[in-house]
Amino acid sequence: MKRNEALDFVHTGPKTLAGRFMRRFWQPIYRAEDLAAGRATRIKVMSEHFTLYRGEDGTPHLVVDACPHRGTQLSLGWVEGGNIRCFYHGWVFDGTGQCVEQPAEKEGFARKVCVESYPLEEYLGIIFAYLGEGEPPALPRFPELEDDRLGPLTIRFRLSPANYFQRIENDLDEVHVQYVHKNIAQRAGMTAIPEITAAETEYGIYRESLRDQGARKIRRNCHYLMPNGLLLLVSPATKFDQWSVFMAWRVPVDDEWTMVVILDRLKQKPKEGQVRDVERESKYPDPYTLTNDIMARKLRIHDVDPDYPDMFFVQDNVVLMGQGMICDRSTERLGRSDAPIVLLRKLWLRELKALAEGKPLKQWSRSPEVLDLGETSEAQLV
Repeated sequence: MKRNEALDFVHTGPKTLAGRFMRRFWQPIYRAEDLAAGRATRIKVMSEHFTLYRGEDGTPHLVVDACPHRGTQLSLGWVEGGNIRCFYHGWVFDGTGQCVEQPAEKEGFARKVCVESYPLEEYLGIIFAYLGEGEPPALPRFPELEDDRLGPLTIRFRLSPANYFQRIENDLDEVHVQYVHKNIAQRAGMTAIPEITAAETEYGIYRESLRDQGARKIRRNCHYLMPNGLLLLVSPATKFDQWSVFMAWRVPVDDEWTMVVILDRLKQKPKEGQVRDVERESKYPDPYTLTNDIMARKLRIHDVDPDYPDMFFVQDNVVLMGQGMICDRSTERLGRSDAPIVLLRKLWLRELKALAEGKPLKQWSRSPEVLDLGETSEAQLV
């Protein structure tokens, strides 16, 4: 194994080390309510295209998006019962990928034809897929988001520019909050530069930051869940928001684009006028359009309305695009505050080396118990 092969965290195609590693975990691929019964759609995950469809009985299925007959996209076809019929020559495949009908062929040929299919589970309003080999592990559960005493659950799928690993590193970078999200940090009373610690856990990395605000100290922690998850409390982004429990996945679409999948739930029941609504959000530009305008220097990010609903997202988009769609890490000068990022790369290097050499990998898993998320700003005193 070449050293630079093990260090390649960024490429996740099906034959890459990082891609093989990512496929050993469940990935969120679609918002469940957006997939109607009897409909098919095409999705792209880790540089591969798939046909996702929901049978007429409501069961979702995932198969490769190429008919083995002449290679056209299966997602162009019709859903019939629990099967999908190819638009080109009418071949029919069931949810396991087995061909069950070929109108122009002799009986018996269909039994010899099969396409790859993948396990799916629906949970918390999201369709999760297991794209790896063998039996999938148990789908992780998130009791932090199952608590009905909290506010309503919000689900967002957002296409984001830049490589997924840059997103993950940004998640573990606490110091950027003081600058990239300066307006939001000030609203939350987090103005001091934090002292940061990070440690490996059974699920990934636990990062803790401590801010000395003079009369008080503010503790903020987060949980990075291998390979691409983040769980923490998020402070209000605008005057309309409240603190929320926030779970996000950074799912590679390809090597230069990331699907950001977000679940969040308000820490308290919503107050009148403090919940995002479609009418208010529709008054603002799309976050990707706004990102492009800023990168083209048509607009300064400092001039964006501070109550723009997707301020967090756009601010991160801008700095990550500023690194390049795939950043060059060979020129970096890391410091003491980058300890979580150093640990992240160390863990990935260890796992990718083991995978390349055929050695056992760590069995990453989280406890079914609620993880410590700290408290909101008012109670984060230690």
